[in-house]
Amino acid sequence: MNHQPYYINLIISNNMFTTKYLIRKRQIGDVIWIEPLIRELAKRHKKIIVFTKYNDLFKNYPCPNVIFKNKLNFLELLITKIEHLLKSKFISINLNMAYERNSKKHFLHAYQEKVGLPYTSEYPKIYLSTEESETNLVSSSKYVILHLESLSDRNYRKVNGVNWEEVVFNIKKRGFEVFILGKNPVSIVGATKISTNLRELISILSKSSFFIGIDSGPSHIAASLSVPSLIFFGAVKPEYRHFKNLFKGITLQQPCEFAGCYHEVRATKGPPCKLVSDKGIPKCSIHSTSSVINHIDLLIKSYVS
Repeated sequence: MNHQPYYINLIISNNMFTTKYLIRKRQIGDVIWIEPLIRELAKRHKKIIVFTKYNDLFKNYPCPNVIFKNKLNFLELLITKIEHLLKSKFISINLNMAYERNSKKHFLHAYQEKVGLPYTSEYPKIYLSTEESETNLVSSSKYVILHLESLSDRNYRKVNGVNWEEVVFNIKKRGFEVFILGKNPVSIVGATKISTNLRELISILSKSSFFIGIDSGPSHIAASLSVPSLIFFGAVKPEYRHFKNLFKGITLQQPCEFAGCYHEVRATKGPPCKLVSDKGIPKCSIHSTSSVINHIDLLIKSYVS
């Protein structure tokens, strides 16, 4: 007589012992950093099933034993939920809150610690199809991508104090077209708004001369594609988002006596600013137009010219 629990029998009958599930929800910037784990786990297991909201990030993935899903069946949901409750990693590894509860280190290192992998310093790999590599979806061959739209309501996740029309004017004076991304991007004279799906965004970013924007999903895509980037940080520490020796670009962050306060709480949202709460403008996010223009010149000189 078989006295094994019902769900164990289900696992055995579905050959789930040979499969490892990797789960990460949240936004693009959170999901993209699981790619080095996928690559490593694919070497160690017969089959890897990745469950995220942004599987298009991994389109054209070269490992045949990796499957991407945006929906799990009943059995898969049951097993992954039981393992999550038991804090087990026998079949599934749930990375939700892995960084948020261990935020005083790099995204990737928090994930690797959760999985039990050694720390590495590397950017995620993004694979473009031949068509994505060869087709230019915008009207210029020499252009800059601007992304300033924050999905967070925290005031230190935004850029303040910059006259973007003047910045765009100076970029165009140097011979670059400027395209601005976002679901509802602000109107800036001289910048052309573009709306894309995720794969189109990747293709457009891959051919851009450089990227300017906030710490966001597009900024992580740009950095992973080795696109020269100027990225604005507020209360988030840049060293927990990028690897200084590998990052191709410049990070901008104004000094504050509570620098890095975002990492002081174990949460998805981050704490209110300690100086101005949610109402004012945090000093870490205030930049001058002249400073931004000077850093763009430095970016062009260092990485583009």
